[in-house]
Amino acid sequence: MTQPTAFENDNNLQLTDAELAKKIQHTNVNPELTPNDIISLADDCIKYGFDGVMIQPEWIPVAKKELAGTEIKVCTALGYPMGAATTESKVFEAKECFERGADQLDFMANIGFIKAKMFTEYRDQIAAIVKAANGHVTKIMLEFGMLEHDEKIKAAELAIEAGITYVKNSSGWGKGGKATVEDIRLLKQVAGDKALVKASGGIRNREQAMALLNAGASLLGTSAGPAIMSGSGKPVSDY
Repeated sequence: MTQPTAFENDNNLQLTDAELAKKIQHTNVNPELTPNDIISLADDCIKYGFDGVMIQPEWIPVAKKELAGTEIKVCTALGYPMGAATTESKVFEAKECFERGADQLDFMANIGFIKAKMFTEYRDQIAAIVKAANGHVTKIMLEFGMLEHDEKIKAAELAIEAGITYVKNSSGWGKGGKATVEDIRLLKQVAGDKALVKASGGIRNREQAMALLNAGASLLGTSAGPAIMSGSGKPVSDY
């Protein structure tokens, strides 16, 4: 059977603008952001009806205040672009993020554990962070651009065993790579009904967004949410 080509729909989803917006987590995690930038990002979420805003941990309270009274989620990320922080430090940061008001947490996997076949250490670190999240949604950034095919499968399988809510192809930074239909389809095959899939990295237009959703993604992480919805313009960052 011929394999689908890049951006060919698998599930033939047909989404309205409002439905598509609910699949987008509007993202800017660049280091030079100010509180005013975070407020602008949150206001974009309100304007377009995005699922959530993805920001650095420092700015959680700013976004939380701006989004008060809405159903838009405040999401944050930690552990990137390296992922090799200790389990103890990741657990501490995770707890702090939720104490500051985060609704969801994305964190980078320790890729070195997978490369070294330190599978117990890899799984146990993820399980510790999931436990620290205490029922909140967790997403692991698997940095597929650094992994071989079999490593991608193993990394996702172990994360799911550890109780992760979402498996995610990458952070969109460094060697993490861009979201591809092939990678999202692979994650969906591994996850089945045991976990959800988030796609991120290089999602710039509606065609890409729909192809990734049709391949199995439930959420999209992108800085180009307004451009995707309007069909024009530029992303707010490279994420």
